[in-house]
Amino acid sequence: MHRYFFELEPGLKIRLSIKLISLVLAAAAIAMTLVTGCGDSPQAEVPSTPSKADVLPPTVTPTPPASEFAPIGQPEPSAIDDLELIDLDGWINSSPLSVDDLIGSGQVVLLDFWTYTCINCVRTFPYLSAWYETYAEHGLTVIGVHSPEFEFEKLPLNVQRSVERYDLTYPVALDGNKETWDRYGNHFWPSKYLIGASGEVVFRHFGEGGYDQTESVIRTELEAAGNDLSRVARSSVAEPRRSDAAHTITRELYGGYKNNYLADGLYAGQDVYYEAPDVEVEYSDDGTRRRGQFYLDGVWMNLVNAVVTANRSEADSTYFAFDFFATSVNAVLGNSEPTPAGAGEDGRLVVVELDGRPLSQDEAGADIEWDSAGNSVVRVKETRLYQIASLPEFGKHELKLTTNSEGLAVYTITFGIFEFGP
Repeated sequence: MHRYFFELEPGLKIRLSIKLISLVLAAAAIAMTLVTGCGDSPQAEVPSTPSKADVLPPTVTPTPPASEFAPIGQPEPSAIDDLELIDLDGWINSSPLSVDDLIGSGQVVLLDFWTYTCINCVRTFPYLSAWYETYAEHGLTVIGVHSPEFEFEKLPLNVQRSVERYDLTYPVALDGNKETWDRYGNHFWPSKYLIGASGEVVFRHFGEGGYDQTESVIRTELEAAGNDLSRVARSSVAEPRRSDAAHTITRELYGGYKNNYLADGLYAGQDVYYEAPDVEVEYSDDGTRRRGQFYLDGVWMNLVNAVVTANRSEADSTYFAFDFFATSVNAVLGNSEPTPAGAGEDGRLVVVELDGRPLSQDEAGADIEWDSAGNSVVRVKETRLYQIASLPEFGKHELKLTTNSEGLAVYTITFGIFEFGP
């Protein structure tokens, strides 16, 4: 089976399973469907000719939440016969919990399917934490179900480090093989399922947004279960404000060939990338830039989920460059093989340039530092999501990631259009 990703609505990833034997026919049908479905969206760019290496496919939807950009609404829910969490690899912040036992004791349960490299998931953490802090003593149990996208996200230590980094205090279940994900028929990061005290799923929300509605349903279900909330104020979270100047946004970029070889892929802007998988290629960047694509210089190897530097000596330098429309840039960087966080690496130094110069203090993301020469750099010590740029204003820019380190893997690049935050 081949898994096919695209964004259905802001902050929403959908996974469709397509048999390899029918990939060619299915890809053509899907490409036509995407063009038709997004034609009325402000983000849609419908090409007049079929997609090929020098013609960018349409952006389905932007990454950040903005309901006016959504081409269609929330997907129709499917029945879930058994709500128990199964085949877990362990728990963080809690001893093992049972949905059946929680419901039997009168609890209302909120499940959040997430993965730690998903910027859309990260943006929902303040709301989940606020609901947990506000309603835990009034009958709400929040459980984060960590269902990984990449192999390195299956390592419990890596998830533990991420839970600590984002200061998550509610229980987290490790769904490393995605058995619970499959039981719920889930396809999205992030996804929320609210299970009432009746033992039924009473509410679902896929992607970012819908926070007021979600909290309202939580309160309704808690009150229906006999909890008095008359003196419990609603939670208060400062919601990020979309930049007024933002009229579009660059799609998520994937380094690996699993997504590049698909009908709506073509994230790599150089034809040589597509000649063969799992091979070292010396790229030469001629300065061409097309929206929604990245460009390489130096020796790189294209792997299934990432593109990886293959520098032959420290004197060699490679870079990964792209133009973008956004206010923030985030990158999943690290090793090409699953490696536990804190495994003794000194880290790989990556120089970050915005429009040919170092990032300034008010443009830098949370993971940027500066070396003695004044270069803005990110030190990649583990495979995770790095916050690269957080610009004061929306606009079009070029970003370049340069390194002389061998084995630096670039998995994905994501973008935001908020006035603050990732």
